Amino acid sequence: MKVSVLFLAGMVLGLVGCSSVRVSRDYDTAYDFSTLKTFAWKHAEQPSTGNPRLDNDLIDERVRAAAEAELAARGFRRAEGAEADFLLAYFIDFKQRISGSTVSFGVGASNYGRYGGVGYNTSVEDYEEGYLTIDVIDPAADKNIWRGVGRRTSYETTDPAKITKKVNATVAAILKNFPPKSKR
Repeated sequence: MKVSVLFLAGMVLGLVGCSSVRVSRDYDTAYDFSTLKTFAWKHAEQPSTGNPRLDNDLIDERVRAAAEAELAARGFRRAEGAEADFLLAYFIDFKQRISGSTVSFGVGASNYGRYGGVGYNTSVEDYEEGYLTIDVIDPAADKNIWRGVGRRTSYETTDPAKITKKVNATVAAILKNFPPKSKR
């Protein structure tokens, strides 16, 4: 009984871990982020990639709304391009991944005494990982000053509310530590 409870708990934790957003960030450590107050989008319309899955107006609206809401919550306000202290750009990508894990282990014995065995089974499956990259750009230098990348296992869904919730959570995780704290 204890083994089944531990196995079930491990499976639940594994599934929760698979659905979370993993984030990495990089930024110009010499840049003074405390001067930033206003932002604008680098591209009024998201540049076309030629991939209909990536060129999705519905996702574009969700990503932009989520980023604007996150930045507004941090005190930034939207401005027109020439008046903005920084520009935002984002990019989406999908990559095929393969995962493998050991799913069971067994020890067997034979009724004949000397024939027995030890074995394990493995599981290999492919999945898709979605990447959302958000760039913060210095408009004067036309140079990246901050980049956040969020990645998570992507699941197909036809529920717009669930899609919006995942986009909002991903954008929030990426922008969580923006702007970086000054080390001066």
